[in-house]
Amino acid sequence: MKTWISYLAATALGLAATLLFGESGIFQQVMYTVTALFVQLGGFVLIPLVFFGFSSGIASLRKDRKGGVFARTTILWSVFSTLLLVLVSAIVFRFFPSYFPASTSAGSDASTLSIIAPQSISTLFESMLPINPFYTLANAESFLLPVLVIALVFGYFLKPNVEVIRPAYVTMNSLSETMFRLARAFSTSGHLFVFFAASYWFSHLQMEGTLFVAGRFLIMLIISTLSVTLLILPLLFSLVTRFRVNPYMILYRMLAPAAAALFTGSIFFSSPISISLSRHNLGCQKRVSATAIPLYTLIGRGGSAMIATLSVLSLLYAATASMPSDTVILFVALSSALFAYASPLYLGYEVFFISIIVLQFLKIDLYGAEMTMVALMPILNGLGILVDSYIAAFGSAYTCQRLGVLTESAYPDIL
Repeated sequence: MKTWISYLAATALGLAATLLFGESGIFQQVMYTVTALFVQLGGFVLIPLVFFGFSSGIASLRKDRKGGVFARTTILWSVFSTLLLVLVSAIVFRFFPSYFPASTSAGSDASTLSIIAPQSISTLFESMLPINPFYTLANAESFLLPVLVIALVFGYFLKPNVEVIRPAYVTMNSLSETMFRLARAFSTSGHLFVFFAASYWFSHLQMEGTLFVAGRFLIMLIISTLSVTLLILPLLFSLVTRFRVNPYMILYRMLAPAAAALFTGSIFFSSPISISLSRHNLGCQKRVSATAIPLYTLIGRGGSAMIATLSVLSLLYAATASMPSDTVILFVALSSALFAYASPLYLGYEVFFISIIVLQFLKIDLYGAEMTMVALMPILNGLGILVDSYIAAFGSAYTCQRLGVLTESAYPDIL
């Protein structure tokens, strides 16, 4: 069975299980425990997959002198998609504003700009240059940047331009292929994991109940998510590829990692699936799948920035009881885009992190109203990571197309 079908079936079964047993405390606890274990399993697959795949991929790109094209396309897609998505979310809020389901009615307007919390920046730079790379690999639990830095250094010097290096290059490439085999098995069995994650996701929303009395806010989230996944991202992808690749083929063929991202809210869980399926379902070369997708877990966070923009603006609207000005809306959107690049520091809470830092940066005091976001993290972060997974999928296909190595995968051959 194709993954896009099996993952949809797992979602439907998760909804059915919630309707039958969702009010049971034991059911919720079991679903949460199993989901947490599977998210950890995703990290178990992802870390070695990234290290071996990214190292051999960088070496291969350098061997064929394609590193420059790879860097340009990934950075271009990341920047343009992030800016475009936050602007779309700002427009949606401007014409379809909604109160965030917060309990407070006090707050203050945006004033002068301040600076980002220095702790996040220092943590970011400390992670970029680990003293002991092997210790870092062994302890990388929720942040890929140090792993990518180590893999980049190894891959740069792994270029097989002399005879003595070629055995090491072949070995690393073979280990990468081994990890891709593991990722394929993880992807084809992932629908079993998604069943538990979807069951917990639906049961949590049922227990929380906030969204059922905040229909307008939920509609705003759905409109934004559907517009960017079905219209904005496909249109942007078609423009940069000059309409040579069908974007809607990518949408349904990468539905599996999108579903995994929505219900777990974890890029660590969905990334192994994205890496594997971008190769088998989209026709991307292994070296691009193994390098572009992990890179987008850091710089392709337009979806998280989009949901954070909507959340901050809705919180501000609810707290001040007045519509934010166009200037404030623009500053919130651009600030969300900026701080999205630091959000991978807080795995599973990217949207919350971006929102809090934006409020601090713009000196907006909501007197604790922002903490109401925590209860809605499954849907807020889930929607953000879902869009992020599609940004990574479109981005890897775009890079392959620009490199001239994108091959068409026939439907019977896809996973």
